[in-house]
Amino acid sequence: MTVRRLDGVKIKPGSDEGALKSAAAKKLGVAEKAFSIRRILRKSIDARDKTDVRIVYSLAVETRAGRGLPEYREGYRSLKDIPKSRPSKPVKVLIVGAGPAGLYAALTLAEAGVRPVLIDRGGGVAEREIAVNRLRNEGVLDTECNVQYGIGGAGLFSDGKLNSGISAEMFSAVFGELHTLGAPEEILYSAMPHVGTDVLRKVLKNAAKAVTDAGGEIRTGAKLVDIRIENGRCVGGELANGDYIAADAVMLAIGHSAFDTFRMLREKGIDMVPKPFSVGVRIEHPQSMINEARYGAFASMLPPAYYKESAVASDGRGVYSFCMCPGGEVIVSSSEEDTLVTNGMSNYKRDGSNANSAVLVSVTPKDFGNELFGGFYARARAERAAYTAGGGGYYAPIEYFGKLVGKKAVFKTEPTALPGVKEADLKEYLPEFIVKDITEGITAFARHIPGFDMPGAVLTGVETRSSCPVRIVRNDLGESNIPGIYPIGEGAGYAGGITSSAVDGVKAALKLLTAFASRG
Repeated sequence: MTVRRLDGVKIKPGSDEGALKSAAAKKLGVAEKAFSIRRILRKSIDARDKTDVRIVYSLAVETRAGRGLPEYREGYRSLKDIPKSRPSKPVKVLIVGAGPAGLYAALTLAEAGVRPVLIDRGGGVAEREIAVNRLRNEGVLDTECNVQYGIGGAGLFSDGKLNSGISAEMFSAVFGELHTLGAPEEILYSAMPHVGTDVLRKVLKNAAKAVTDAGGEIRTGAKLVDIRIENGRCVGGELANGDYIAADAVMLAIGHSAFDTFRMLREKGIDMVPKPFSVGVRIEHPQSMINEARYGAFASMLPPAYYKESAVASDGRGVYSFCMCPGGEVIVSSSEEDTLVTNGMSNYKRDGSNANSAVLVSVTPKDFGNELFGGFYARARAERAAYTAGGGGYYAPIEYFGKLVGKKAVFKTEPTALPGVKEADLKEYLPEFIVKDITEGITAFARHIPGFDMPGAVLTGVETRSSCPVRIVRNDLGESNIPGIYPIGEGAGYAGGITSSAVDGVKAALKLLTAFASRG
């Protein structure tokens, strides 16, 4: 028998297990006993017709039939499967930042026998939980251990979405590794894979253990304050506690929030350029309303509905939804004192009463005078203004969409941000053009999602950390203009989210291994 790929197998929501085999047999034109299902390759929901919603599968089937179907060939199932160069001499690599890019770079190096030193200015998973809960319950911020800093990076307190091309070879290795570390099996085939912040905590603890079990070292509460350059090459990093870590290479997986680190790197001569990023708010609706808008009468039979929307405002700027969290909550994500930043978070079951996502407006370096750090300064102004609008104490400013557009809200969505919220005008902390574009975007999204522009939808400010305002320049070998420095991930400007950051970490580690293997 040959293993082939069978696409477009459809079953009704709520069908029993036997329905999939039966539908596949019908698609193949053979009896059910004439083939076996080897693997589910993809599972998605086709809700284009609300009166006839279907669950759609792609399958790897073992059969003598199916001529004309493509043969299925197994891709990478984990990092172990990826071919790697192996340096013949010991190589010491310092990785700065333990988010997805840094962790996956460390795991890849460890697979090749390199024992990396992975540092992060924040804490471990348990320490981060304590710090974040203190902010949510008491309004007390730890500026070095929070939603942005620590093992797992900003992705730990999120939905754990993995919405990148799961058919790509490198992505399949990343997902396979996540599954090995404790993520649910369905991420290997779901069209909308996610892990959930509750499950991510277990996964990240296992990832850290995998690095140390392979001989690597992880230091938390370890803030990089300087890099040492000798003969034009980076040879190590200095920490805030006075320690120096010598290294043959330094991988910078510093994330999008550590402006102090970006300033230090620029002062050391590392080339950077300003890049576009986005600014906006989180929007919350009842999840039940989103479910009905997406799935119609089938809503009760299907998982909490997801959406991804985009539009072009009248001024030509892009407006889009980002980091949509079904059944989730808005979380205050500040990392500097007297600033207010938001993000979205949900657990694996996505069983909260609200849906939330960012509604973001694209901005460009030209909006900030084409200055290198203009975007950093602009987002800081918005974050400080949002803190003031919220009344201090890390209360988030909210405004109901109805008030923004002059309509009365009969029903108001209950905001979820903790430690609390305060009603305020969006224009208190966002430029007028961004407020206008947000309004136009929400109105446009409602054409696809009836009710999206409901007067009782609540807007919580401010969201500024979807991506980094600068890019650290790197060459085809993965190095910056200073040899020995490998900028990676979202903070370096080469990724946007958990999956793409992890993949960038893997690819950068492979390039580093190739470079050092060639030196003999």
